[in-house]
Amino acid sequence: MSSLTLTRAEARLSSYSACLLPNTAGVSEDHCSGEYSHWLNMRNIMEELVRRNHSVSVLVADASPSVDYNNSRDAAKFNFLVFKVPFSRAELHGLTEELVHFSMYESHVSSPLTKFLKARDWLRRTVGLGMQQCDSMLKNEQLMVTLRDAAFDAVLLDPMVMCGDLVADVLGLPLIISLRFSIGGVLERHCGHAPAPPSYVPPAPLPYGDHMTFVERLISTVAYVWLSVMTEVFWRLTLDQYYSEVKGQRAGPSYRHTNYC
Repeated sequence: MSSLTLTRAEARLSSYSACLLPNTAGVSEDHCSGEYSHWLNMRNIMEELVRRNHSVSVLVADASPSVDYNNSRDAAKFNFLVFKVPFSRAELHGLTEELVHFSMYESHVSSPLTKFLKARDWLRRTVGLGMQQCDSMLKNEQLMVTLRDAAFDAVLLDPMVMCGDLVADVLGLPLIISLRFSIGGVLERHCGHAPAPPSYVPPAPLPYGDHMTFVERLISTVAYVWLSVMTEVFWRLTLDQYYSEVKGQRAGPSYRHTNYC
């Protein structure tokens, strides 16, 4: 990223609270950052760009629980572009609190079946909000025209964000991932072809290091296979269809079915 954004006179970034959009001129970058600590990480990147005389615009959902787009300190450095989503800040923040509470106080005394059902329900609701936010960006013609007119040169994406890569694709921009993080490393392995030998690189969220016993390596391998299968099924049932729909609307009737990767 540094060779692209920091060696040129100007840069445009874009991100939003679920994809923020920093912006400048010369090299233009689209920042897609997540919430909470993910936003703090992305903000540090943007502040450094501002320090180096880049101008930055931030596209943020009005329900973001992390990005205070009315903060005078941040408004002095970034130009916030706020788009509306059909859910509230409390609803989005409540999902995170629910996950943290279960992980800290209930998970260790819950059965594997309970953990699975809780995770499935939380993922279903989280994806539901994420898809609504995708619609609020990608099916908002006025917003997409604004982004095209801004003439960005690249998209910086926090992989926690849904559809940030699709925004980059629709705008015809190269994509930069800000960090390596997905459950089981499926996104990085299947889409980015990152090496991840299960005997030395345990999948998140397993608490192992690079030195594992035989049983831990076996668990690591089974977890990789299980998470890969479940993620691929999830992509096929949700995101593949959505990506084909959005990209097909712009490419015309000759467009073929696509997939998440």
